[in-house]
Amino acid sequence: MTGFRSLLSHVEFNVSDYKRSVLFYDLILPPLGWKKLNSTRQFTAYTDGALKIILCPTESGFEQAGFHRKRIGLNHLALVASSKEAVDDFLRDVVIPNRINLLYSEKPSGDDEYYALYFEDPDRIKIEVVCAPNYCSPSHWPNNLKNDFDPTI
Repeated sequence: MTGFRSLLSHVEFNVSDYKRSVLFYDLILPPLGWKKLNSTRQFTAYTDGALKIILCPTESGFEQAGFHRKRIGLNHLALVASSKEAVDDFLRDVVIPNRINLLYSEKPSGDDEYYALYFEDPDRIKIEVVCAPNYCSPSHWPNNLKNDFDPTI
């Protein structure tokens, strides 16, 4: 098949409190290089130039179940940072002054291969800010782990 690239177009979230979520994403996305494209009553869209994140208010009658990353569906959203220093800067300039609670640790963790921090949005969607320069390279973790699952068996 020709004419297609292997990129995601967009990720869309239905949120429980639209105003609160837009304010939250307005806070965390610009320091990571994202720009707000528009904000209407139906949706707010952000882009990094290759991907869009879209927030939508949840339709009436569908709010009750809520979100939990351990259920079927989205586990977390990982946003790329250009360097380990950028992850540290995000902690210093965004997380700490805005009292965003980190998950798992009070600071970023990892090494030169994978360095990240984790927190939740207002609906408890886990967000990761990560510097992992070799993450998609076949010779680097986790792509070089031994295969131990065959779905045909």
